[in-house]
Amino acid sequence: MTAPEPDWRVFAIRYAEREGVAADEVFLHATPSDEPRTMAYYLWLVTGPAGVFLVDTGFGCEVARLRDREDCLRGDPLDAVRALGVPPEELADVVLTHLHFDHCGELDRFPRARFWLQQREMAFWTGPNAQRPSFRRVVMSQDITAVAALNLDGRIRWVDGDVTIAPGLSLHHVGGHTAGMQVVRVVTGHGVVVLASDAAHYYANLAADRPYSALESVSGAHAAFDRLRELAGPAAHIVPGHDPAVLTRYPVAGPHLAGTAVELTAGPLEPEAEKP
Repeated sequence: MTAPEPDWRVFAIRYAEREGVAADEVFLHATPSDEPRTMAYYLWLVTGPAGVFLVDTGFGCEVARLRDREDCLRGDPLDAVRALGVPPEELADVVLTHLHFDHCGELDRFPRARFWLQQREMAFWTGPNAQRPSFRRVVMSQDITAVAALNLDGRIRWVDGDVTIAPGLSLHHVGGHTAGMQVVRVVTGHGVVVLASDAAHYYANLAADRPYSALESVSGAHAAFDRLRELAGPAAHIVPGHDPAVLTRYPVAGPHLAGTAVELTAGPLEPEAEKP
């Protein structure tokens, strides 16, 4: 007898949005025909009988002020988490896809959680290259310090490569964007969902085989694209990390969440592919 598919539900929660992002940020090698885009900032929630997992934690008001992002914030993302029936302060598991400032802030808001992180991600940010301007500009020192403190408290679950953390829920190292960039693969009753996070910022990055500008490795970013497709399978159900189109391609997650949260589980309302 075939085992039933895990009954996971997957949600994307937008917590900020930045208008007019320059083409040379969206693409490593921008062309005159490339136009500015809007950048949405998300966290993701995965819920099911086997547990509840928050993927990334975003950034808060203080970091928004320090990085001139105050106009970008669209409310507290944890309000949407609560509206989806999950008290954030009771979360037991948080996945950190990588340690850029917009993915790992305010970890103290999750006092009961353990945090899943690739070993090589932390090794990079505590190693000799992290101080270089190309890399230093995308992290906040307090975030790295917070992870170090959590490690001393025994609350980091270090991942080395790929790991299944619950039936139908797995983490996969892909690299490219950062040394320890990891993505989340969720097997649901409606197919596989791959949360790409910053392995692919936009549908266009993946469709055109053109990486985003902030990289640890160019060849690694291309290899990450291949790995995303492999993990998703023929359906290619890949959710990019910053594309505002996610909010229009999937159904609203619940009452009063229009423009804030969508459910990724049942599949998109329209085709995901974006032509090069």
